[in-house]
Amino acid sequence: MQASRSTHAMTKEDCRANALKCYRNAQKAADREVRRTLLDLAVQWRELATQIERLQYENVAEPVFRSGRPTLH
Repeated sequence: MQASRSTHAMTKEDCRANALKCYRNAQKAADREVRRTLLDLAVQWRELATQIERLQYENVAEPVFRSGRPTLH
């Protein structure tokens, strides 16, 4: 089976969706090792989503003020 190539960057929503798929498949898995592997993958997908979210938050541009500095109210 050939994996399809994506033309967009992986988003935190993509990662969370993949985590959910792994979790749901783990619930159906009869084999204990398969279930454990799928649950581990679900955790890793969630962690990746959190990392993406953190990076997006850190990369939010600081507001630009006309005077070059924020004003106090």
